[in-house]
Amino acid sequence: MKISVVIPCYNRANQIGRAIASVRAQTVPVGEIIVVDDGSTDNTVGVALSYGEDVRVLSQANAGAASARNRGIETACGEWVAFLDSDDEWHPEKIERQLDASNRFPGADLIFCDTMTRSAGQILMPSRFSLGGLYGAEVQRDGDKLLFGPDLFQRMITQSRVITSAVMVRGGLDGFSFPEDIWGSEDWALWLGLAKRYTFAAVDQILVTMYQQGDNISGTKGRLYRNDVKVLERLLECGELTDVERQHIRAVLQQRRVGAVYHSLVRGEGAEAREILRNIPPGNLGRLKRLAYNGFSFLPRKLACRIAALRGC
Repeated sequence: MKISVVIPCYNRANQIGRAIASVRAQTVPVGEIIVVDDGSTDNTVGVALSYGEDVRVLSQANAGAASARNRGIETACGEWVAFLDSDDEWHPEKIERQLDASNRFPGADLIFCDTMTRSAGQILMPSRFSLGGLYGAEVQRDGDKLLFGPDLFQRMITQSRVITSAVMVRGGLDGFSFPEDIWGSEDWALWLGLAKRYTFAAVDQILVTMYQQGDNISGTKGRLYRNDVKVLERLLECGELTDVERQHIRAVLQQRRVGAVYHSLVRGEGAEAREILRNIPPGNLGRLKRLAYNGFSFLPRKLACRIAALRGC
């Protein structure tokens, strides 16, 4: 069974070699490795090309991770498409274990696995699955293999543990494309869309190490929260939602809107905060807090950031 591996990258000359090496070290060889360079200005392309002809390198002008992944999907020839971020690493049995799951659950269209997070030699998060939200949604277990039912969709709205580097998707699925106008939450948006229509399975093993870099998107929470809001607003437009699902999405959306305002304010993004603030119903935010947030949004960016730093935000 041919597996296509898509590795999007931007200025990862110092990390991409580790990612490629981890793919080539799989106990079950993959069919093709597609590196999509998203307009790097360092030697990322040169490093990728040094791994030989079994690594295909595609280059494009900088357009973001979603665009790079979609370019890889369009050119992939495998029955399954697996993703690996250029600063992450697969454990040697990752593909083998996921193929075992596909054989056990032949109706599964997306298979993911557990992930650990490291930074500067320290383990920041030993297991994504341990955070909860997935085990209660399972409808069938076979050893370390899990098959999920329709209720996974609702759980993923608040409890998604599906990390892009841990995912393997059946090629050719309708709707299998990352939204390119979403930043940072584009993977969450895609998994939610697919979970509503297709069957998910997982391997309950840590088979991926995610490395937190200094330029990870978690450092820009305001922008990330605003994109979360966009994902949920768009999700509400889906005509296939049940009343319970729609109610749950609205509740989470209000929480993310308040979070988007707060995290935008502490980073001096006043105009962006006001735009979100206008969409928060009066009952979801107290009058005094709304006035305070609105006033804070007009402070100069440097002053707002300085105040936030003094408060430890």
